[in-house]
Amino acid sequence: MTQQILTAADYHRITSYRRHRLTPHTLDWAHQPMPVKRYPGLPRVPLDRRAKLPAIDYFDLMNRCLGTESNCLEPLDRQVISTAFRLTHDITARAVQAGTPFYYRSVASAGALYPFEIYLAAHHLDGIDPGVYHYDLFDFCLTTLRHGWVPEIPPVDHTVSATFYITGLFFRSAWKYRNRAYRYVLLDAGHQLENLRLALGALDLCCSIHLDFDDEAAATLLGLDPQREVCLACVHLHKGSTVAKKSGEANPLKPLSADILKASRVSGQEVAYGEILSIHRSGNGLSSPFAGTLPAQHVLAKQPSSWIDIDAPDHPGPADYARVLQQRRSRRNFIESSEPLGGFTAFLDLMVRHMGAASRMPTACRSAISLGFLVGAGMPIPPGYYLLDPDAKRLGRVSDGRLTESMAAACLDQMWLKHAALHLLFMTDLAALDRRWGPRGYRYAMIEAGRIGQQAYLAATASGWGACGIGAIYDREAADLLGLAADGALLYLVGVGPVKTR
Repeated sequence: MTQQILTAADYHRITSYRRHRLTPHTLDWAHQPMPVKRYPGLPRVPLDRRAKLPAIDYFDLMNRCLGTESNCLEPLDRQVISTAFRLTHDITARAVQAGTPFYYRSVASAGALYPFEIYLAAHHLDGIDPGVYHYDLFDFCLTTLRHGWVPEIPPVDHTVSATFYITGLFFRSAWKYRNRAYRYVLLDAGHQLENLRLALGALDLCCSIHLDFDDEAAATLLGLDPQREVCLACVHLHKGSTVAKKSGEANPLKPLSADILKASRVSGQEVAYGEILSIHRSGNGLSSPFAGTLPAQHVLAKQPSSWIDIDAPDHPGPADYARVLQQRRSRRNFIESSEPLGGFTAFLDLMVRHMGAASRMPTACRSAISLGFLVGAGMPIPPGYYLLDPDAKRLGRVSDGRLTESMAAACLDQMWLKHAALHLLFMTDLAALDRRWGPRGYRYAMIEAGRIGQQAYLAATASGWGACGIGAIYDREAADLLGLAADGALLYLVGVGPVKTR
């Protein structure tokens, strides 16, 4: 019987993995979800794949304060939007597996299921008429869903040239992960959001990121079947940081046709998991803008005994950003190798560049998670468990000793993980999330964990390392290993470090 989910803590507990208590599950390959939404008969706007990608160094991009203002003098047109989509979500390679083509992508995804979609609301763009469009990755085009002026969701004070919407399709992940899939849908939305944020930064464009909006209005705008697909993030694109609001009358927001809503169905036989719908709908109410933040280190039962400053490093370079995206992969062939202090601190510096006070994410996201590290062999600091303080740029030592093997066992006995030099730990206190923001706080924490996790993939790639994200965790076992508070949880883990090369 499906249980009613009212809090983040409820959902996380009900969907937790427990050793020796996992229910066997066989994948229904005959009803595998389709990798892309299709809208037969609707007009399409071709994007320009020949649009030149910006020649920007990844390390220079990370030094920018992204999203605050724009110095771009170029018009916001179809070519710029084409480049933004290529940098956000692109096919990077093709392989054939069991006779079926498989397409590698620039975005990390649990199980390579890619449960997200991207939509564009055009407000003031050259060469793209006002309206709402769906991004087709494989045909590299926009499918027209609405014509004419539409309202900005959420409304803001400054002029919005366009809005990118990231949605989550439940069954794409639930086909494999069942009722636990909401975790991965949110993490993968965070992966996609980080690529979009960096893409707009690489194009020197100003944007604002929103996780609080009217869920029902967003679903109506985009033509989503809310039983199957939901909007998770909105990114407004602004021509400048302080451009006055332009006048313009938006069309009344009417529901789209049943044929358009039908596109949210991605399999001929879908299973709807009540726990997923329940936790998402429980979080549909907007959180208070005055709800504040969570205190630092709220997730730990034991506080760090000492601190290590992260000195400003000399980053290796150059690393062409477009090439970093093309080369990003999930890699598990970790090897134990001695790394110099410079390489270690350079990686940590990349991780904190856009966290905490330096983040342009909504305020709630900045404290919804705590980031820690398990340090294994080969690193220039002793093996142990450390907490990262992004604002002070320092590591707090929680405990000594090599815990990477024990953590690999807690990650469903994926023992290849014990060879990773670092385990990045994305942690939170679920009860604290519920008290501060209600069930919507779970979205903030999981999306932010995914966002920073994608950054870890890119930072590792640019540094010549490998990375692999892990969401399959014996939840309480991992929390106990880390000494988390009673309601503490390890939401996500990314293993990074040197990998075997050919």
